Amino acid sequence: MQVAKNYLYNAAYQLLNIIAPIITLPYLARVLGKNGVGVASWTNSLVTYFLLIASLGIVTYGSREIAYVHKNKALRQKKFWEIQTIHFIAGFVALILYVLFIYTGGAFNQRIHQNELFLWYQIWVIFSGMVDISWYFIGLEDFKKTVLRNMMIKLAMTVLIFILVKKPTDIGAYILLLALSQVFGNLSMWFYLIGKFRWPKLKELNLKSHWHPVFMMFLPTIATQIYLQLNKTMLPFITGVTASSGIYDNADKIIKVCLALVTSVGMVMLPRMSAHYAAGEHDQMKKAIHSSMDFVSAIAVPLAFGIAAVGPTAMLWFLGKSWGDVGSALVLLTPIIVFIGWSNVIGNQFLIPTKRLSEYTWSVTFGAVLNVFLNFFLIFIWGVKGAALATAISEFAVIAYQLFVTRKDMKVRAHFVGLWRYLLAGLAMYFAVRYFVANHGIGIKSTLIETIIGGFVYLLVLVILRAPILKRLLNWRSFR
Repeated sequence: MQVAKNYLYNAAYQLLNIIAPIITLPYLARVLGKNGVGVASWTNSLVTYFLLIASLGIVTYGSREIAYVHKNKALRQKKFWEIQTIHFIAGFVALILYVLFIYTGGAFNQRIHQNELFLWYQIWVIFSGMVDISWYFIGLEDFKKTVLRNMMIKLAMTVLIFILVKKPTDIGAYILLLALSQVFGNLSMWFYLIGKFRWPKLKELNLKSHWHPVFMMFLPTIATQIYLQLNKTMLPFITGVTASSGIYDNADKIIKVCLALVTSVGMVMLPRMSAHYAAGEHDQMKKAIHSSMDFVSAIAVPLAFGIAAVGPTAMLWFLGKSWGDVGSALVLLTPIIVFIGWSNVIGNQFLIPTKRLSEYTWSVTFGAVLNVFLNFFLIFIWGVKGAALATAISEFAVIAYQLFVTRKDMKVRAHFVGLWRYLLAGLAMYFAVRYFVANHGIGIKSTLIETIIGGFVYLLVLVILRAPILKRLLNWRSFR
């Protein structure tokens, strides 16, 4: 039951980081326009590379280490300060490198020079990474604190966007609100440690023992972010249009809402699987992974088919007719909902807990290199659609590699026993929704009806096919 609660809390936490931009997305698309949204997206994609340095691989590594020693309070506190000290050091290094980038980049690139002020505003994103201790609470399987505290911050930010962002020239205000909300949200988590943790003496800390595993976790983090952010970074350089980054970014945000529901399983299960591994309960791990893969497939498949069916027309009223290209990009991006969901399970629930970081690193590195290669060709030919297609192909490559390297540990076929049922139900849902779309107008009412029809058809087909997931959902303990 604890896993079920943590899944819901973590799903809410992931959605919370995205839901505020989604709520404001139609408003910003009209107020800031394609160029304004594009500038905000592009400058954020640049600072994200430096945020990687500030964050290292600590969110994943730290939560795993805390999960290993969660019953030993003294050792847990010691590990927290060791890992967080490394976090602070990395953050200061990232800040120095980012400042140098702004000063030198503007001299060599006109686009960077033109947006120098907005790049300075984005520096707060790095500060937010430095003070992020969500990994500690994830390791303790305590997701409630993170959700409730950040909810207030996100709500305040959403209200302020409607108050302060009124015209196309308010790009700076928008960027600052997004960045500062992350800073305050992460700082707020420190209040839970006041009075519970004592400040350590530096001589008590053993930083050396963490440098190598943190660095090994940093490598896949870099690779992952490359093919998550590189598309937005490269689009303006190759197409020559900053607005193209905004089009891709809006499609990406819609997809990430769906991914928040899907990938929450992996983050929730990471500390649980780490504990199983530490206790030598390998059969329990494999059983849980098969259950998680089935659960992820049951959620990801209808989300992918649903977005593909509804997205193209829904974006016309949601963002405005001038944003029609977002719908086309959405359709090409939908497969990654399934691919990332699967790779999240294999990576977060097996490769990372079992300390097979090299294989995990190679999988995401392979995807990143492939993404870079495909971007140069596909963006040049098809622009935003090419960037979306490159991402989908790269994500497929990642999960294919992970399944290949774990084939001797777990039967690949066992992961996908129920997949055919979800695909049939998803196809039935897709055609039912597309039939309705073809015979009705475009608007919020039509989209709501389409969503209801799609959900009903999907569940009906699952009941007819007697999908095991229905029984499993009634017994959350099967995910333990």
